[in-house]
Amino acid sequence: MVIYGISYELWTENILEEERGLKHTDGEILGIEVTESATGEWIENTLKNLSQKVGSPRQIVSDNGSNLKKGIKLYQENNPEVISTYDVTHAMANLLKKELVSSESYQNFITDCHRCKQQLKQTELSFLVPPSQRSQCRYFNAERLTNWATYLLNCPLNILDKLLGFMEKDKLEKRLKDKLAWLDKYQSEIPLWSTMIDMTRTLEKQLKIFGLNQESLSHFNENISHLIISPPLQIFYHKIVNYLKNELGKIKDNQAIVATSDVLESIFGKYKHFSQRCTLKDFRQTLLTIPLLTINLTTNVIQKALSTVRCRDLSEWIDEIFGQSMLSKRKAVITGSLDDMKTV
Repeated sequence: MVIYGISYELWTENILEEERGLKHTDGEILGIEVTESATGEWIENTLKNLSQKVGSPRQIVSDNGSNLKKGIKLYQENNPEVISTYDVTHAMANLLKKELVSSESYQNFITDCHRCKQQLKQTELSFLVPPSQRSQCRYFNAERLTNWATYLLNCPLNILDKLLGFMEKDKLEKRLKDKLAWLDKYQSEIPLWSTMIDMTRTLEKQLKIFGLNQESLSHFNENISHLIISPPLQIFYHKIVNYLKNELGKIKDNQAIVATSDVLESIFGKYKHFSQRCTLKDFRQTLLTIPLLTINLTTNVIQKALSTVRCRDLSEWIDEIFGQSMLSKRKAVITGSLDDMKTV
């Protein structure tokens, strides 16, 4: 469990004034905790212990996972003034997911895209393959497929003719029809899916720059005024509005509060990228790279760190938190001996 924090003064006086999202170095890692089971009660206790060290927060932003939701709610029972906010990025992705997973047509579209990619990727039409979809969190970037389909449906044939000048026109038309004609059956629905995605992305961009405030709903409606929200999209639009009203209902005055935990997700992403270099994917001291991502590493900072923290301190912390390493267990198996059980 990683807790990242920024000061309210920095948020209101600098970040909002500059109309930008949070940078890694705007805040700091207030706590990193390791547990085998992150229950709601454990999360509550972690928040309580942290509050005793750094003070009670004004607001907690999270992805609304069931354990986090429970832990924050338990914490709020003794700290009712604390605002709990559902991160807008996760909220919008979940709204899209519920809508598109239940759509048989969209699921067929996904299947057809995958089939199309398999058929085109090693052919002269490989530059037309649908973009890859992540196995997880695919609704965070759902526009990749709808944009691809829109561009392809609107692409003039003469452009493809020039790109594939070595192919006779009749042969090209037949080839395109064989491999891409399946897109025609989705022509009426792709604009609907695109509009849904545009609405969610518009709200995300707005809240990430200006935060949540009492004018957020009117600004959202103004920002999507150029979109055609047809009757089939009205229900989805009202779901977005309900999310916004629910979060705004927690604000008691004209303050603007943080609407997203994107900065923490970005830190996790950098950590995962760094940890991939490790031969053995062992979750140990690499965890300490997370706080480093929020620090401006100057010569003085590095010098102070090297003169303050001993290697022995680090080893003792690793042993206390993680116990025996994967590498030392592997060594015991290879040598057939349990004599050397030191952490490696």
